[in-house]
Amino acid sequence: MRVPLRVWVLGGLIAALVLITATGGIRNWWAHRLHDMTGGSHVADYLIGLVVGLLPLIAVGLGAFRSRSAGRFRRAWRMFYFGAAGFIVTYLLSPSLSRVITDSSSRHTFEHSAPKYLPGVFTGTIVWLVVLAVLIGRARSRWRSRRTRPAPDAGADTHRIVDV
Repeated sequence: MRVPLRVWVLGGLIAALVLITATGGIRNWWAHRLHDMTGGSHVADYLIGLVVGLLPLIAVGLGAFRSRSAGRFRRAWRMFYFGAAGFIVTYLLSPSLSRVITDSSSRHTFEHSAPKYLPGVFTGTIVWLVVLAVLIGRARSRWRSRRTRPAPDAGADTHRIVDV
């Protein structure tokens, strides 16, 4: 199966965007714009952070909704692409957990400009990780029950002899 050229181009553009913005410049800009938008409101910071943290889950749902009439394979790939785009946007608009733990400058920028934004992002991230774990668990149990369930005609003879 061939991967379309547009997928390679889009993937390359996304990789280039991630490499260019990996220095943290966009995160500092976003922290200052967030402070300007919310006016320092802790509730607004947290809610925007929650939405940014939930972007991968929202994007997967959007991909599923947009491809309702497509086949299962196409729908799964569209959900994957949308989820990956949501994950990348979340990555670009917030520092990673490793940067927060290692006391990076982008964390300090968010703590100073929008102090409740990062807890909102991490709450959203935890929510979609829990949803993912629950869905994987349900899929595994469903798969196991299908494997252990006997076939509908198991044990039944395929030929009957009726003596009249």
